This record gives sequence, structure tokens and C-alpha cells, in this order.
Amino acid sequence: MKSALPLILLFGLIASCRTQVDSPRSMNPAAAVRQRAIDEIREADQNFSIMSEKQGMAKAFTTYAADDVIKLNDGAAPTVGFDSLRAQMSRQPANGPMLTWQVLKADAAASGDLGYTFGQWMLTKKDNAGKRSSSYGVYVTVWKRQRNGQWRFVVDGGNSTPEPK
Repeated sequence: MKSALPLILLFGLIASCRTQVDSPRSMNPAAAVRQRAIDEIREADQNFSIMSEKQGMAKAFTTYAADDVIKLNDGAAPTVGFDSLRAQMSRQPANGPMLTWQVLKADAAASGDLGYTFGQWMLTKKDNAGKRSSSYGVYVTVWKRQRNGQWRFVVDGGNSTPEPK
């Protein structure tokens, strides 16, 4: 009986322990807010790329930009403010280059109102003979939740890279 007592105590201890493991999100409401923001930002960025592919860069950039947007331009001064961005995008030819991208990473502040995406882009152009060429790069976009709950980008920029392997 003496040798059984430690075994009984061990089983009692095990049985009294919590057997259900909580996920970090259910234990920490702030983690759930952050994760929801990350998911929403990733979705906004993906929808932004889909719109760029299907309806053109001008429509996509002016739809997803915040009023206080800053767009970094490769080899040129940044475009500051929505009106300046709209003017820049209006100079895009209707059948101009097609820009698409893929999110590789998204993150957000614990507050759930600011975040970023990072990824790879591809710009496809046609020359006058109809021959296609592509250039590649990486980007980072800073997203801010607007008062109406929608995500809009406040800073966007990137640079060229060799073709991904």
C-alpha cells in the first residue's frame, strides 16, 4: 500500500491538471485583434493586386490609397497626397503595363489599426510589336485602418530585383 500511495498521488495530480490547451489567441484578446488585422491586411493587399491585374494600375492605386498617401517612385521623387497620386495614375495608358504582386509577409500592430505587407511584384509590358517583357521586384506597403473600417495604404514603394528563381 505504501508503494501505491505515490502512484495514486501522481494520478491525482495529473487528473487535476487542465487537459485542454488554450490557443494563444483565446488566452490573449490583443493577439486575436492583431491576427484579425493581419488577415484583413493580407486580403486587402491580394484584392489590390487582383484589381490591378483586371482593371489596371490606375484604378487599383486610386481605389486602395488613403487620402494622405505617399507613393515612393523608383528613380523619382515620391508622390504625396491622393490628388497627386490620381494625377500620376491618370497618365497611365489604358492598355499600359500590368502590375501584379504576391504577399510574402504581413504583420500588424497589436492595436489592429496599422500594418504592412511585403512581397514580390511583376510588371509586364508589351512593345509596339506586341512582344511581352517582364520586370520584377519587391515591395513594402504600409496599411492603415480608416474610420469606416476599410484598409487603405498610406505608404507604398519597392525596387527592382532580378527575376525570382
